[in-house]
Amino acid sequence: MQTTQTLTTTTQLTTAEAAVVGGMLGTIFTISIIVAVLLIIAGWKIFEKAGEKGWKILIPIYDCYILFKICGIKNWFWVMFCGTIIASIMMTVNTPAALVNVSANADYNAIFSSIDWSQHVPYIIGLIASCVISLATVIAVSIKLAKAFGKGVGYTLGLIFLPNIFTLILGFGKAKYNAKKI
Repeated sequence: MQTTQTLTTTTQLTTAEAAVVGGMLGTIFTISIIVAVLLIIAGWKIFEKAGEKGWKILIPIYDCYILFKICGIKNWFWVMFCGTIIASIMMTVNTPAALVNVSANADYNAIFSSIDWSQHVPYIIGLIASCVISLATVIAVSIKLAKAFGKGVGYTLGLIFLPNIFTLILGFGKAKYNAKKI
């Protein structure tokens, strides 16, 4: 006869601890909102420097199309977009059930070692394709965007590894857009 035991623990914060956690979360939230607004303004300015209407940065997916257009690779947008959708569908259709039903206290080593990965080849292919497409997109857009604004390899690397900082510099800086440099 087997018996099952369930261990339930509850942790309650003191008022001081809750105040510290709330203050930290509030600070993180406030900083995140400020950074997001600054990046939107910088993107707006980048679009305007390239001769596009700034409000286009506010429309999801369309803003990516316009960015590809600014970079001179708008036809690649559809390849990347469709590739990402196909990869996502492959991952969704064939996601291992063990990954879907994970609890907060799960032993991930046990979960991953229990999955028969040979049964989930579409999931693996979709995951790899999604990563490759994302990386290729970031690199291609960074190279072309830096060239379009007359920047060199160092700036391209900055756009790849520190995109928020270099987007702010590009948007608020004095760089001028030149489609002939693409």
